[in-house]
Amino acid sequence: MKACFLSFFVLALAVSSLIAKPRVILDADTANEIDDLYAIARLLRQDEFELIGLNSAQWFHYLGERDSVGASQKINEDLLKLMEREDLPAPLGANEPMGKPWGGTDAKDSPAAQFIIEEAKATPEGGKLIVVCIGASTNLASAIKLDESIVPKISAYVLGFKYDLEKSVWNKSEFNIRRDLNAADFLLNQEGLELHVMPTTVASRLRFEKEDTFARQAKMGALGEYLTDRWIEHSPESTQRVMWDLALVEAMLSPDLATEREVMAPPENTERKVWLYDSIDAAVMAERFWTTVR
Repeated sequence: MKACFLSFFVLALAVSSLIAKPRVILDADTANEIDDLYAIARLLRQDEFELIGLNSAQWFHYLGERDSVGASQKINEDLLKLMEREDLPAPLGANEPMGKPWGGTDAKDSPAAQFIIEEAKATPEGGKLIVVCIGASTNLASAIKLDESIVPKISAYVLGFKYDLEKSVWNKSEFNIRRDLNAADFLLNQEGLELHVMPTTVASRLRFEKEDTFARQAKMGALGEYLTDRWIEHSPESTQRVMWDLALVEAMLSPDLATEREVMAPPENTERKVWLYDSIDAAVMAERFWTTVR
């Protein structure tokens, strides 16, 4: 009887090891805001998904950092070192938007785009690689443009756009989308691409108060100190910050904390449906973050 039990236990372990966790690449314009850091920390402190890479994304504009992707890359590498995950690939993304200022779909090749292609192709038949873009979607769009065969292998999660839930109207005048409108339109136009959009009008419900956040981070050691220093450096006058990026990551990790609906893409894009988040449980998202990242 004991031998049978042990055999069953070993078999159960073997079967569980064959059930692969969903593989995720996070694409982040980390130097642009402070919420990226919280999204990265959350993904590094969970076990349900396998984070296989952290790409840096550009946030180019004339009033900002000209080497925006380099600035994001530095913070990504700082965080990975701080959280003892220097083993995780951290490919450099493109430093310019896709195409030309007047439009177009010319890919901006980069190590990050090539990493997406490589990992998508390595995804087993029937499976999908999750790519989460919490900044401009330049790297993902460029990867697909360079090799459109990966479209069926990708499940894309994008933070961006504004959306009027009552009127079913899209608004592309939003920071991430304006950083690479060509890439955003390219993804919307890709028939067969599984696309989930977290509009900022929904993500904005997740907010952290400075006093409470700093008090919690004071108990988190080096990571908490880094997050507090970054908040002070980036937004010294802010008493509250919207955690847009964390809202998307948490919605992807915890489907019980968000709802989606299928909506038509904007009328100027390919006539197809995409998934759009229409609600989040911001209070529980915040609680889940603080109980996971500490």
